[in-house]
Amino acid sequence: MRKRHVIVALGVLVAASVSVTVYLIRHPLRRAREDVIEIGAREAIQKVSPTEILKKGPVAHPAPTPLANEEATTTQPAASEQTRVAEAVLVHPKWKTGSTRVEGAYAVSKPEGYAFPKWSPLGLDVAFTRTNLRGLLVTGQFSSQEREISEDWLNTADFEWSRDGMSIVVRDRDARTVEVLLTGEKYPKPERPRRVYERDGQIYWENEEGDAQRVSGNQDRFADPVLSPDETLVVYRGRETGLYISSVDGKRTISLGEGEHPAWLPDSSGVVYDIPVSDGSNIVDGDLWFASVDGTERTNITNTPGIIESHPAVSPDGERIAFIAGGAVYIGKFVRPKTQP
Repeated sequence: MRKRHVIVALGVLVAASVSVTVYLIRHPLRRAREDVIEIGAREAIQKVSPTEILKKGPVAHPAPTPLANEEATTTQPAASEQTRVAEAVLVHPKWKTGSTRVEGAYAVSKPEGYAFPKWSPLGLDVAFTRTNLRGLLVTGQFSSQEREISEDWLNTADFEWSRDGMSIVVRDRDARTVEVLLTGEKYPKPERPRRVYERDGQIYWENEEGDAQRVSGNQDRFADPVLSPDETLVVYRGRETGLYISSVDGKRTISLGEGEHPAWLPDSSGVVYDIPVSDGSNIVDGDLWFASVDGTERTNITNTPGIIESHPAVSPDGERIAFIAGGAVYIGKFVRPKTQP
């Protein structure tokens, strides 16, 4: 019997070794780069506010209006929804800039009009597509050459990695859910229920019992909700009023002001996003920003005039950040001050 257990254990070990070997073979080369391109802030950014950056030029969207005194209202829910009275949206009265920043970023792809980077669960690779949603590509954290695993058009940029990091689930041009392996093979996949979603310009959260709770208020029409990793908060975008963070029950909402493409930190302590600046017809500048969930900190984490940075995504370990600059995917060190005990 003991001999049998040993044989089984050896079989499991061999299978695990084969899986790891296959994973590494199918992933892009991760050799260290010598031609590091530095982009981003070297030191803590101080005395910079979300409103000051907008002085660089006309903004792509109207600046948000104060919402602290907004009257609470009630909407008529659908049959399966719970009724909620919308709380006032708050802007923290003592928010300030911090020392959160990006350091020493370098390109891991060619500048080919890429967008929407997303880290694999193991933090080894980044998947992304093009701004027109054509194709799905992958690059390694130390690579300089991306690899296209699908040339198909996507229906949305809301694709997701599988838990083992061996495939990516997308919605194709016909809105069908498809699993794309890193080798390029594609298989139909049942659609995964979403806990947060947009309907008729409002954001909803669905609890485990299937009851829908409205999260957003009435001051705007909203889109692009993203649930926090701990599933207690939602960040979403107002079409005219910028970004918001709300509790899933909608009872607490913080306004972050102007911003786009929000992504959560893995510990749900804050979000990173970009603030684009337009000349009226084209985006001419843009930086990455960090905001804490309690609204006490909002910091420009790149502060690179003349360089358009967008689409940030923080790695699973919280130590690196991927983003887009000049149509290429960059990875930099994500530096946050240590919290005092």
